[in-house]
Amino acid sequence: MANTQNILEVLLTISAGLLIWYILGLRQKRRISALEDSVDYSGMARNPEKLMDPDQEALEDLDRLLSKEFDSEE
Repeated sequence: MANTQNILEVLLTISAGLLIWYILGLRQKRRISALEDSVDYSGMARNPEKLMDPDQEALEDLDRLLSKEFDSEE
């Protein structure tokens, strides 16, 4: 009985160690990718010319927002 318990303790310790190692590896990968993404980000629009021509959905959203604003002022 004691031999089985010792084997289970060793297996659980190894599995816990492997899980911690895996989680820390994922964390490190996410930090590296976050740093790479922040370096590439400039804050500028990818295609600024497209912003000059709004589509129908954008116009409808603008109309809805303006009507809400005027309704709340009255």
